[in-house]
Amino acid sequence: MTIEGSRQNGFVLRLSMFARSFFLQSVWNPRGMQNVGLCFALMPLARSLSKSERQEFMIRHMGFFNTNPTMASYVIGAVARAEMTGRGALELDDIKLTMGGPLGMAGDSLMWGAVRPAAGLIAALVAMCALYGGSWSVWQAPLALLVAYNVPHLYLRGRGIWVGWRLGAAGAREVTGPGFKRLVAVARGLAAFTAGVVLAQAVICAGAVGSLTLAGAGLLLVLALIAARLRVSTTVVGLVGGLAWIVLVVLGGNGG
Repeated sequence: MTIEGSRQNGFVLRLSMFARSFFLQSVWNPRGMQNVGLCFALMPLARSLSKSERQEFMIRHMGFFNTNPTMASYVIGAVARAEMTGRGALELDDIKLTMGGPLGMAGDSLMWGAVRPAAGLIAALVAMCALYGGSWSVWQAPLALLVAYNVPHLYLRGRGIWVGWRLGAAGAREVTGPGFKRLVAVARGLAAFTAGVVLAQAVICAGAVGSLTLAGAGLLLVLALIAARLRVSTTVVGLVGGLAWIVLVVLGGNGG
């Protein structure tokens, strides 16, 4: 049975590749980076092949590959589609290389530059509210972090497999166009808004609503706006905000 003949099991194949995509970086290496993980994710396609054909299949997919782990699912789906239609090794390499760069930049800007800091700030806010509200439980903040991060993460990882399977390399356009850029801007805005809420909650919890604290909060707000205009990394802004939170708590403990 060839790969082309296994289309009737398309849903099972996609589900299996989706599950395997979580191990993309398990065998990360300096030479091929994510190549072993990509080959592992695609192996369900080779189950119906003979031993020699399976070896050739693995060799085809052991070349260099690297992109954002979440967005890699678009490449996995597109390469699977190309395999199902009998494309050659050179065309498969072209798909990986041409999709890897744009998807890497798109995924880094969304997942690392917006979703991750926003999820961390949401978890910090939940922890502060629970702690100072007298209903602290050790699992609340980690659960908030996992939910806030994994809702968009799992959606994109699953959608990438299905869109890549259906549209091939063209499926990457939905996460590299102007609509996706607007989504990234909204996510970064959410992260900045959450940072402001966390800062305000820290001031309230510290009981330090004096003139010095308000002046410091205003200064931080101005600096945050400047950082947004200059496109400073949200990670840097988050670290500065965390340090500012500590300073405000100390000031509040000393009477402002």
